Amino acid sequence: MKRPRKSAYQTALDLLSRRDHFRRELEQKLSRKDFPREEIVDAIDRCAAIGLVDDLKVAKRFVEVRASNRGWGPHRLAAELKHRGVASADAEEISRLPPDVAEEAMAAAIRKLQIRAPDEWWRDGQRRARMVSSLITRGFEADRAIAAVEKLAASRENHSHGLDDQ
Repeated sequence: MKRPRKSAYQTALDLLSRRDHFRRELEQKLSRKDFPREEIVDAIDRCAAIGLVDDLKVAKRFVEVRASNRGWGPHRLAAELKHRGVASADAEEISRLPPDVAEEAMAAAIRKLQIRAPDEWWRDGQRRARMVSSLITRGFEADRAIAAVEKLAASRENHSHGLDDQ
């Protein structure tokens, strides 16, 4: 016996029971399941009315996780939020990282980049430039990326000389 098809609302609830979704993301998933547009809008509006769909809440959590775990900077975070349907002004505001979170994001980004960096990368100007470029791609300001790489290179060079002297 064939089961009756779930409604868009029931499907949205199922999706939201697994994790939070941005409104646009939920719309796309429901559209792929061939629900009529009106039913999708109604389902998402019902979910929003009971607090299950809240782009600003999801955006704040998204920024926290992507900054601290993945090492994304403010520019990349804002671009990703806009892509996911968050209003431009809200995306810019939410992606402004407090100083402690910005430092954590930069540290996470540098840790990820160093995994692939060759030994003694800091002694090669081209490698340092690539590191800066990668940080800019991750969404950090150029001046912050340069300062972070130079600081790290200097600390590595000092540490390396300390080992040579022993």
